[in-house]
Amino acid sequence: MKKFYCFLILFPVFSQFLFSQKKGEKTFSEIRKPYEKMAIDDIHAMPYVKLYIEKAKNENNFSKLIQGYRDARQFDYKNKMKYADSALTVSLQHGSQDDISKEYLSKGIIYYFYQKKFKLALNEYIKAYTYSKGSKDEYHRYKVLYHLGIVKSHLGYYDDAMKHFLECTSYYRSKLNENHHENEKFNYKKAYLNCLHQLTVLNRYMNNFSKSDSLSMLGYRLTANNSDFVLEKSYFLKCIGISRFHHKDYVGAQDHLQKSLPTILNRNDFAWASVVYYYLGKTYEAQDNINRAVVCYNKIDSIFNKHDFILPEVYKSYHYLIDHYKDKDIEKQLYYTNQLLKADSLISKDFPYLSSKLHKDFDRKALIEAKEEIEKSSNKKIVISQILIISGSILLVFFVLRHRKDQKIKKQYNLLQRRIADGTYNITDVLRENQTEFSVRKTSLTPDMTTEIKEKLQRFEQEEQFRKKGITQKSIALKLGTNSHYLSVYINEQKGMNFNKYMAELRINYITNLLNTNSKYLNYTIEALAEECGIAARQNFSNLFFDINGIRPTDYIKNRKKELGIS
Repeated sequence: MKKFYCFLILFPVFSQFLFSQKKGEKTFSEIRKPYEKMAIDDIHAMPYVKLYIEKAKNENNFSKLIQGYRDARQFDYKNKMKYADSALTVSLQHGSQDDISKEYLSKGIIYYFYQKKFKLALNEYIKAYTYSKGSKDEYHRYKVLYHLGIVKSHLGYYDDAMKHFLECTSYYRSKLNENHHENEKFNYKKAYLNCLHQLTVLNRYMNNFSKSDSLSMLGYRLTANNSDFVLEKSYFLKCIGISRFHHKDYVGAQDHLQKSLPTILNRNDFAWASVVYYYLGKTYEAQDNINRAVVCYNKIDSIFNKHDFILPEVYKSYHYLIDHYKDKDIEKQLYYTNQLLKADSLISKDFPYLSSKLHKDFDRKALIEAKEEIEKSSNKKIVISQILIISGSILLVFFVLRHRKDQKIKKQYNLLQRRIADGTYNITDVLRENQTEFSVRKTSLTPDMTTEIKEKLQRFEQEEQFRKKGITQKSIALKLGTNSHYLSVYINEQKGMNFNKYMAELRINYITNLLNTNSKYLNYTIEALAEECGIAARQNFSNLFFDINGIRPTDYIKNRKKELGIS
């Protein structure tokens, strides 16, 4: 009997041990099977994924560990970048070139799709492209090409992007009818549908509306009854809605756009959501439904505020909001005006950077690779191709130099504006701060003479007498009731500069402050500005402006107009 009771007590423990052993013996495939078909960002997959990662760590199975981190990146929305970094770290230590390329690409996709940080996304795509060179994994190489095409499309290089997407579409379409594993079939079809969507959008941007319409209808037919591609279906519904708007079928446009919106919002694709809101607003505008249009455009503003991101395609919604609140609500009119300026600044800041970065980091690599291929070909082809490479390199150098020059000018402009804003620009204020330093020097002027000249010279500055052309040190000395020598000594010792430098500073400071505070002067010619501050020659004015401010007057005016939103 005692043995029986002992058995009853030990049996649950023994059973638990057997169960644990059995559980621990599950293969990677068995652990992965429950979540293989779960939707992206479904957090319910994570307990299985963590079990998968733990098993890989315990067994030092690095290839499975990389896969585990990839799965976690797919399902854990809040920690995507954390798991992407983990997968990259393991790949760099234990993975292949393909593994490293895939992880850089995945980080780029997170930056692009989830965060809309194009600069950071492009950096990762370039690294992925570098590591994919020579890869036998065609699917991955075309995936890298696809994402570079997306960046080019955003930058406005539509012809280049079109070539990328046509090439990718041809490849993925050729794989659809081949025998592949179920997961591979899914990936090929998803990639094919994404290419169709990008081609649809590109053709619309290039005003090829009939082609765009046929592609969007094809994409919709392929996704209409397929629950695996609900997001892709929403993208094609969006495209059809925009097409209906251009054909002035506003009711049909609203229907398709509204049907596309829930899934796009659910995936947190705020960029395309803003496009949907924009065209919904346009349909309401066309039907004089002002209140609904304002609601849609406010949605775009909410996205802009939350994510600090806006597409060039939609920022014109602010024009409508500004006009709507004009003479009705001054505060809202001012708010949307500031938002428009902020949006314009953001777009002009991000997109030129991407353009320069793309030419420098991607197209340069393409040129180098082209050269390597040329060296393997005939002499005739070498000569022709070298000419092309040299021409491309010259263009590349031109764009880089121009970009650097623009950046240098912009930096100098910002520096000057900060000086003006914090009050350190005005010559008289700065010199008074330094006056103690100069006053300790040995001087031939008596204290009374110094005080008298100082007071008269301050009046000379305040009355802006320096604007008169042709004035000389002698003429000013006579006007102040002193002689040239004393005036020269005072300016040198108390102002820290000679007479000519002093006059130049006064005149250029004066005209700079006018350009900064009164926008009408931004439309003056250089000759008129020189005339305004008392400088006789245009070139002399330009040179003095540059010497004192570090920027040419034409460049200052250009940047000031851009900052104020003046065309």
